[in-house]
Amino acid sequence: MKLTIQARESTSKSEINRIRREGKIPAVVYDKKGASRPVIVLGEEFSAHLRVMEKGCLATQFFEVTEGGQKYKAIVKDIAYCRTKYNVLHIDLMKVEDADEITIHIPILCKGLDECLGVTEGGQIKRVKRSVKVTLKAKEVPKAFVLDVANLRLGEALRVRDLDTTEGMKVRLQESLVLVTVSK
Repeated sequence: MKLTIQARESTSKSEINRIRREGKIPAVVYDKKGASRPVIVLGEEFSAHLRVMEKGCLATQFFEVTEGGQKYKAIVKDIAYCRTKYNVLHIDLMKVEDADEITIHIPILCKGLDECLGVTEGGQIKRVKRSVKVTLKAKEVPKAFVLDVANLRLGEALRVRDLDTTEGMKVRLQESLVLVTVSK
């Protein structure tokens, strides 16, 4: 997904409010050394990406950022929303390269919800964790972990050890931690 940003000189409250009135989003771009720069993201463009993105997968979405004549890859590290209108107020972007080792929250998606055996036995699917913190190379980041819950019976659970991890992926949770369970 492509994202166009512009440099921002001022960080004053009045300038930030002007940017938001114009339909743009104030943002900050960080690099791996910790340096940061204030920028402006085009609001319509970012909103269009959010509409087509699979729910919950923003954390693992790489953007091809164009700033002036430069192009680089970035991910959204943090995002702030308005409490009442739910529009985007601020974005923190992190510059990444394919060889960089990054720590990221990878979302957990469930498939087979309608066919789950435990639900037909009178249970409910309970999602204990919605994402898993993982350290890995940027080029190896999956969009999401997909757990098949169709064969879970009442009282059974899927744990961190049940995730399809790759070599070099370091999961930052205990293997025995429950992610999804079927209970009464």
